[in-house]
Amino acid sequence: MAYIRTIEPDDATPELAELYRRVANRDGTIDNVMRIHGLNPESLRTHFDMYAAALHRPSPLTRVEREMVAVVISRLNGCTYCLRHHGAGLKTLIGKERHRDADCLATGRLVDLPKREAAIVAYATKLTTNPQAMDPTDVATLRAAGLDDRAILDLAQIIGYFNYVNRIVLGLGVQEEGGEFQIGQGPANAG
Repeated sequence: MAYIRTIEPDDATPELAELYRRVANRDGTIDNVMRIHGLNPESLRTHFDMYAAALHRPSPLTRVEREMVAVVISRLNGCTYCLRHHGAGLKTLIGKERHRDADCLATGRLVDLPKREAAIVAYATKLTTNPQAMDPTDVATLRAAGLDDRAILDLAQIIGYFNYVNRIVLGLGVQEEGGEFQIGQGPANAG
């Protein structure tokens, strides 16, 4: 499953067992991206809180916009685990009429997105691939596309989160659980 030892739920300390219950999917399974933190329960708690804030808590960004960011960043970083998971989620949220857009984002092909989504994707791409080049015009472009400062803050945090989680997955060799990913399989306690 990974390059380091992980702790199965049956072997968890009471503290870790409680955290595993908190991050468990609706079907009771624990995603490997969360299980990898078993040796450090505080790391698991922090990761889950960041995940919930990035994807499931109220935000001026829509769930579709947040999943688009997840897909673009995971593709740029070569994180197949997150790309498959969030690509499936994006397809579920975006609707069949826009599946081509989701496929293009996942593969890096050009796609003609609405102005707001295009600005979000461009910002996420630049902040991931060339962060030292960010300047006030990048934020001005987001504002011109209709994002307010709260949305821009949330966007930067989501970008930071996915760059973090991609590096955890890739650096520790986290493997996919198997089966098809679908939106709604996520933790019951994330919202």
